[in-house]
Amino acid sequence: MASDQSNFKDLLSKKPLIFTVIPLRDNKTGDAVRDAKILKNLDSRKEELGIALSSFSRLNAISVPELVEENHEGRPRYNSIYTRALARGTADILHIDALVNKVVAHIEDYEKFVEWIKETHSLGISNLIFVGGNTRHHRYPGPSVSEANVIGRRLWKEFHQEEITIGNISLPERRDEAKRMLFKTLAGAEFFTTQLLFDSAQEVNILTEYYRQCTVAGVKPATVLFSFGPVRSIADLNLLDFLAVELPDRAKDYILENNDLSEASKRSTFNSLRVYSEILSAIEDRGIKVPIGVNVEQLTKSNLQSSLTMLENFEKVIDLSGAEVLEHLERTRGN
Repeated sequence: MASDQSNFKDLLSKKPLIFTVIPLRDNKTGDAVRDAKILKNLDSRKEELGIALSSFSRLNAISVPELVEENHEGRPRYNSIYTRALARGTADILHIDALVNKVVAHIEDYEKFVEWIKETHSLGISNLIFVGGNTRHHRYPGPSVSEANVIGRRLWKEFHQEEITIGNISLPERRDEAKRMLFKTLAGAEFFTTQLLFDSAQEVNILTEYYRQCTVAGVKPATVLFSFGPVRSIADLNLLDFLAVELPDRAKDYILENNDLSEASKRSTFNSLRVYSEILSAIEDRGIKVPIGVNVEQLTKSNLQSSLTMLENFEKVIDLSGAEVLEHLERTRGN
């Protein structure tokens, strides 16, 4: 059984370990037969994840993203359904907390934001990750991420007694990312999940500058959850490209060594642990007091087992120092 610690907010200073799963990829049609099939699939997915994750004692939360594609005008096409029900249902089985993503750029008016907040609370979810649009080139009808942080907290306080925990996304390769993170922190973000990491250099630079700016502003830094996910197929690579995830040549050449995809998942896990150890060592050496954690992501439906293997590896090392993680890698590299 996974951890009985269920208050995610209290765990933000204790290196939280979360697992992000793919949602049901469908659209509700209103057709009774189709909807019944979708709900049956939902129940099956919750049961599958509950069984798969039951042995992870260090897992603190389950996260489910909202998948939204945009056309050339920036209009949304929703490719996920029942994300909140999947997150809450799976978390309940495991006795841990649930996190959900919401793409706020497409919330058309205040009333719809109110409706979403009320529905989310009714499902017993109080940990939210607000996400922006796909590009800066569109004028979206909804609020910016910082605005959503302020609005979401205000609405929660207005309607509910318990606290809310708000997170945002951090993109290490984005210009002025540390400043963006500071402003979002000032607007109420308590944690960030990064885009998938395959190299440590950019993330170390971001953390260094973010900590400096928080110190200047007299603000407590939010927790940064480093995101990692296994690459095991061409489909995974194509998805990374679609998501605009930067995969440096060094990491790509290592993971896909001699185009041998049979070992790609194993090398991908090793690369992620190496990146984690490098980031840890750097922030320890530089005295960067930014709380951290790890988010392991399931990229595609077919790589659940690879994702679980990666999660198992991170469960073993998440509480170690950077040097200890490196020692662990050296001991286990040949296995």
